[in-house]
Amino acid sequence: MARGFTLIELLVTVAVIGLLAGLAMLQARPDDGQQTLQRSGDALKGAVRLAQTQALADGLVLGLKVTERGYEFHRQDPRDGTWRLLQDRAGLAPQALEASLTLTSLSAAGRPATPTPWAALFYSSGEGTALWLRFEHKASNQQLDLKGDGIALPELQAPESQQPASTRFAALVLNEAAHG
Repeated sequence: MARGFTLIELLVTVAVIGLLAGLAMLQARPDDGQQTLQRSGDALKGAVRLAQTQALADGLVLGLKVTERGYEFHRQDPRDGTWRLLQDRAGLAPQALEASLTLTSLSAAGRPATPTPWAALFYSSGEGTALWLRFEHKASNQQLDLKGDGIALPELQAPESQQPASTRFAALVLNEAAHG
């Protein structure tokens, strides 16, 4: 007569497999910074999209501020023009970056921007100011830029100096063709 497994035997087997999988994950290669950069960049990209949508939907002006530890969104009071930190809106509440990351606002020339209160503004018309933010992973010196023109959704990309030469050349040719 065939005998099956008991529920306890199956649970113990699943627990052992889970434990072994967890140990294997601990032995996996440590993060080289790329995953951390991508995860943080995607989170901010989503928050910027939400800020664009909220400004348009609520008829408000929102501002993105880069802080020493991360970033935060503020809204301008339409009555008196004062700025108030958004803390009550999921997705736009202040965010702290992982300790291994820095976030810098860059000027149009690609240099750290002169300190201003806002890295970007989002208007009730759906438009906003141009945005160029650079994430840097301190340990690996890897970087990731979040760039946008103030209308379309910003894009995540490697800084030009870290892009393959063929990509930089293609961008140069396209830029020359557009201006020449």
